[in-house]
Amino acid sequence: MAQWAEPEARKRINKARSDKEASDEIYREAMELTFPDRENFTKRQEGQSRATYNWDSASTISVIRAANRMSNDFTPQFQSWLEIKMGPAAELMPDAKFQEALGKTKAAAKQELEGITKIVQAVFNGPGFPTASNELYIDWHYGQGGMMIMPNDDQTGEPVIFTAMPMSHFYAYEGPNGRLDQWFFWHELRADVVETQWPDAVLCKKIEDEKKKPQPGLIQLCSVVYRDYAIRGAKVKPYRYEVFCMHGSSAERIVQRQYRTSPCVTPRYSKLSGENRGRGPVLFALPDIRTANKIVELTLRAAAVAVAGVYTAVDQAITGPVNIKPYSVISVRSNGGPNGPSLARLDSPQRIDYGELLLEKLQDSIKKIIGDHSLPPEAGPIRTATEFVQRARELIADQAGGLGRLLAEFIIPGTQRVVDILETKQILPTEGLTIDQFLVEIRMTSPLARGEAMGMVENIVRFIEILLKLGGAQVAMLEVNMERTAPMIGDLMDIPMELRNTVEEKQKIKKGMAQTMAAEAGGDPNEAAAVMDQEEVPTQ
Repeated sequence: MAQWAEPEARKRINKARSDKEASDEIYREAMELTFPDRENFTKRQEGQSRATYNWDSASTISVIRAANRMSNDFTPQFQSWLEIKMGPAAELMPDAKFQEALGKTKAAAKQELEGITKIVQAVFNGPGFPTASNELYIDWHYGQGGMMIMPNDDQTGEPVIFTAMPMSHFYAYEGPNGRLDQWFFWHELRADVVETQWPDAVLCKKIEDEKKKPQPGLIQLCSVVYRDYAIRGAKVKPYRYEVFCMHGSSAERIVQRQYRTSPCVTPRYSKLSGENRGRGPVLFALPDIRTANKIVELTLRAAAVAVAGVYTAVDQAITGPVNIKPYSVISVRSNGGPNGPSLARLDSPQRIDYGELLLEKLQDSIKKIIGDHSLPPEAGPIRTATEFVQRARELIADQAGGLGRLLAEFIIPGTQRVVDILETKQILPTEGLTIDQFLVEIRMTSPLARGEAMGMVENIVRFIEILLKLGGAQVAMLEVNMERTAPMIGDLMDIPMELRNTVEEKQKIKKGMAQTMAAEAGGDPNEAAAVMDQEEVPTQ
């Protein structure tokens, strides 16, 4: 597959828009019921009111909390949440063969990857990624989030630009092995800033004419990214990034670039066979959301009728339909005998809380499906630490499938894209570093990822406690190597190395303890220290 000609690109863009619109309705309804102000599938004007059909804000709060929880626990802004390290294949490779293949020792390679991790993490901790990723997480809970990762041509700004792509404005196709390989992103840009956005843009007549106006208008654009499988070999750039100006029945190419990695990362929560888009927990909870929204609507309408009342008025010539709403007046032939008062209040239900019990159950179900594992209110009974740990475990268990796909379709390709940009700008010392999870891998160190490691820590601690109960300290020391256990627990809990003793410091402490014990027993402290010096220094 070579580069698309403009007529072919126009056909593909139209086909992508048609396929997107065919599946828009389910996502549009979900956003209309849960996050109406974000529903952008049917935008007509800026600032348009969209909360017309949403009566219950509980689902909106759950979506926001779930997205914020991912931002805080999966990719937190103010702490390191990933580590680029040697993969299992590199770790198992003999030292001599490793040095022969790469020209450096394993220790040097590890030190280099630590430096790369710090630089990449600094880019992710910048101002762009936290904002764009939070918007991505919101759409991800509906099925698929989107982000554009591009190099910044402004040398005075941050090296990488992160831009969120609303779900309503992009569509992606699957290629071989179920991997996304074509992306279409429809957006608008003012005509006079097109060259600022893309310095290498070749403007078409439509843009040239529009930018000459006193107040340049918006240009309809479509950014297209696709993999050219005709480009093969080492150190190639198989991903084509092109921007088309859409006007009338034509699509004119104004930008064309090639990259080693795709600028678009669009992770899905889960997907069905034969579908390109993902399906998220909000769609799974849609039946309960519809029901809860209708219960709140009917309850509020009943409350309005109960408070304001509906009245009957005597009218001998009653005709026309009856309109029942607050403060409405219904014409009747008689309000009692003889004919009763001229105006009387119609009896209305006195109980309007019949749906409260069902509504509470529905809202709890919605929270659990979406992933809103918020803590209980402070006014409730005292909660134990076990409950908090259990809530964290439930979050990990409930999001297990989605987190796996998020790692594969967002974290790994997103990090690879950032590495590619930094290498191109010669900020990183490497060239063509590939994260394949085999020779080089990404290890998540965020609080949510550490939750799984905490399960291993708990098993280790519980095993030691059982040994202590069975046979005391002697059995525990016989079965468990404490010098290896403590560092392993520290690694699993991601305790900073600055707070932990080095091998030399541990040996010095052991020597001091041996001298103290020898002195207390009436022995020679110097002789005990000499014995310790002769022992092999353990490796950490």
